[in-house]
Amino acid sequence: MTEQEHTMYQILGKISEINAPIVFKGALITKLILQENGYTATERQTNDIDANWVGTPPSMDKLTMIVNRSLESFGGSIYALAKRQYGEGKSAGIWIMSRDTEEQVFTMDITIKPVIGSRVYHYGETSINGVIPEAVLCDKISVLSGERIFRRVKDVLDVYALSCCLKVRLVDIYDALQKANRLLGSFEPLITRGADLEHAYNKMRGVTGKPEFNEIYSYIKKFLEPFVHNDKGKKVWDSNKAIWEEAIEKIT
Repeated sequence: MTEQEHTMYQILGKISEINAPIVFKGALITKLILQENGYTATERQTNDIDANWVGTPPSMDKLTMIVNRSLESFGGSIYALAKRQYGEGKSAGIWIMSRDTEEQVFTMDITIKPVIGSRVYHYGETSINGVIPEAVLCDKISVLSGERIFRRVKDVLDVYALSCCLKVRLVDIYDALQKANRLLGSFEPLITRGADLEHAYNKMRGVTGKPEFNEIYSYIKKFLEPFVHNDKGKKVWDSNKAIWEEAIEKIT
């Protein structure tokens, strides 16, 4: 955990504390999910904050004011500056600036869009409002299904790590995809362009305990098989065996 990430988590906590209609997502929430489920083998550094605004769309002035309220506890050392107006298919961009140097410390991207579910995570004593794990996997599996996989190769690593520690129910992911109105691609780039994907993966930096590509590639193809074949059966992922098993219905 870097010092910058520690600061970002404190900001997430302060924004959650004032009950702003903001739900966090992205790498910071993924890291909390992994830690909560005891996965420590791999850690990916991040330099930005991703979130959704889930209420009535605010003005950029209001959005920036809310973020600045959360920064008051930092004694004026950092402040929020609006840098990009949100619009159709475009998130709001806010820079967190150092007051001493007037340089950007990190960025916040806030999408004006509802989420399919949220819950409270904990970073030490800090409570953070974030998206549910199914929403994280839904987004990342969608990326892996098409050409965007080469621009967001970090999602290959994230899906691998999440599938190594979560009990994933196939029905929950398909339900999340439907609620988020996401259509999956053919997965053709993932399946047929392994060499290109390996090249992109090996260039990825800022990862501790980074697995070898061949290990991660074979594992993730097994995990994605039901999505490749549009299999919507009642199955549960067994991370120890690296297979999908038929879900056992409880008799009441």
